[in-house]
Amino acid sequence: MVSGGLRKVRPEIQVNFNSPVEKKKREYEDSFPEELPTIADVKEKYGVVVWCKYIGCTHNQEVKGLQRTSGTILKNKTYKPLNEQEHIWEGLCTRAEIAIKYNEVHNGSAKLKVPSCFSASTKASGHIDFSRFLNSDGSPLGGNIDSQHVSDSGYGALDSNSLYR
Repeated sequence: MVSGGLRKVRPEIQVNFNSPVEKKKREYEDSFPEELPTIADVKEKYGVVVWCKYIGCTHNQEVKGLQRTSGTILKNKTYKPLNEQEHIWEGLCTRAEIAIKYNEVHNGSAKLKVPSCFSASTKASGHIDFSRFLNSDGSPLGGNIDSQHVSDSGYGALDSNSLYR
């Protein structure tokens, strides 16, 4: 054990790498699972079909074996995208009620209206979780203001045995 309360946990050095998760490559064609063989069956089970690529939303659900292509959605059989993987739709919005709004995005001098889902659910609620700033014993991380000694405010200048007095 090393002095100062530090101890060696493992003999080897650990190196962690963060890399993006590789997305499964899909065929650019429409597919339906056995239990939902047509788009009419999908509409009957899920209501209005809203294809969504926002995977952070809790209402985005992927049905195994179900996907559509942009060419089919546009009703254009000759549509050939440059990047086929970006034009495969596999996520369904399962929310009962959906609201679409337009956000204005400024691109240099041009204003673009970009549609977005008003009811998209992200896991961020807009508040700060202050429990992250606590030590494991419940005390504040880094101490608190009340724990400071009066003489610390002047770096010891007011102490009776100070060199600066």
